[in-house]
Amino acid sequence: MKLSQITVAVASLAVVPAFAAVGSLTALYGVAPANTVYVSGASALSGSFANVIAANCTGGAANVKSLTINGSTSDGRVTVCTTSSTDGQFGAPFAVVKRDTGGSFEGVGPVIDQSGLQKWADVSNCNDVSLQCGLDTTTVRVPQAGLSDVDSNVWVGMANTGALSIPVPTPTSTVLSGGFAGQGFGVMVSDSLYNAMMAKQVAEGRLPASAGGVACVAGNLTPGACQPSISKEEYTAVVSDGLFTYVAPAAVGATSNPLTGSLDTINLCRRVETSGTQASSNVYFLNNSCGNATPTKGFKPPKTVDFSGGGVNPVTFSSGAGDAVTGNYDDFGGAFGLFEGSGTGDMRNCVSRRNSGKNPNNVVDTLGTYAIGWISLENAPAAGRQYLKLDGVSPNAVQVALANDTDGVVDGWMADTDQRRNVVKGYYDAAPELEMLWPANTTIGTFLTSLKNTFANPAAVNTRGIFQANGVFTHAGNETQVHKGTRNGNFCSPQALAE
Repeated sequence: MKLSQITVAVASLAVVPAFAAVGSLTALYGVAPANTVYVSGASALSGSFANVIAANCTGGAANVKSLTINGSTSDGRVTVCTTSSTDGQFGAPFAVVKRDTGGSFEGVGPVIDQSGLQKWADVSNCNDVSLQCGLDTTTVRVPQAGLSDVDSNVWVGMANTGALSIPVPTPTSTVLSGGFAGQGFGVMVSDSLYNAMMAKQVAEGRLPASAGGVACVAGNLTPGACQPSISKEEYTAVVSDGLFTYVAPAAVGATSNPLTGSLDTINLCRRVETSGTQASSNVYFLNNSCGNATPTKGFKPPKTVDFSGGGVNPVTFSSGAGDAVTGNYDDFGGAFGLFEGSGTGDMRNCVSRRNSGKNPNNVVDTLGTYAIGWISLENAPAAGRQYLKLDGVSPNAVQVALANDTDGVVDGWMADTDQRRNVVKGYYDAAPELEMLWPANTTIGTFLTSLKNTFANPAAVNTRGIFQANGVFTHAGNETQVHKGTRNGNFCSPQALAE
């Protein structure tokens, strides 16, 4: 009996060496190359996706290691399960390498036509102490599955309108699953712009001078009563290609900008054209590509960095080359900064660094401290970046009745750290449903189906910003997670309430 126990113990040590600090996933965690899954696509979903993987790991999160890429999640991350998958697909340790570069479309086109991508985590060079892997910029890997913030029809439509310069392959032998879950998106701004908008809206009587005994003044960043709001029309003006002067200073023709009443530049932090975050912005604010019907053509193009000669000084930053971000940037001759970040982390950095008067690459310039952009509600606000209300509805606070309420008016506020409660109630509709794709002939279909089903299960996934679509699970009984309605996976379709 004792000999048997010793044999088992020695065998387990041989699978997962305890002494290694640097090496491959195989050396560190016993993950065989055949048990390494490569997934590309939506960076806005990467944190939630890691939680979904953990829910499919035998023993749960206690047996999961989450590794960054060179200390950052801008290019993706690696999630390792040191036991096995609960669905029986992997009977030994496994890993999922999530590639964020380029965003959602990289989880659509390359998965459909099974084309190779570069810039993945270097699974041969990881550290189990600092919990990070290197970045491999040369090896070409074909993604085994993909994630998209919006459905494939949006990508096809964007290619038709020119908002996407890449052709979308026609799915012939691809499994496309949509409408099972989704996430909200919100307008995020630098603290400096948040404070300026608050001051203007207090002066106009749109916000109270104080709430709960606390003044609505600079530095009060608590979401709710004092949280400034932006209208859908205002943000459309910021991101529409035909309204350049809205965010430009007086030197190039603008009067005071409507958000702050000042002449200070408002810099735009958006995502690259292949990003699902950007695609959701195009659909929600510009009707692009949903409005491409004949004869209406009711859509607008988004602002972009122009490398064709229209931009004054466009540059490309790359973390692989040592830059602080990855993406395209143009300051339009000192008018305002427009950044197209490759990953969600790049967009966050663009907003936060502007508070110090720096461009996305962390270099001081003369374009002020105001920045604005669109980001998934998976991301929490932090020092340097905050959410605005959208048309008066907060993405991260809900209205509640006060304890001493005497007039029947719901005029109190409660923080919503889940960042989805107004979404699932149907009050905040900037919330597309997800799509997951994989080749029909894959050998790991059991595992991928399990991940999709886990996303759709409120009992299995309860992560910030993510909601489950109304279907198998209903809002009743899951009031903080499951939506009261659904778009049936089509973001061009109105959100229709089912309960």
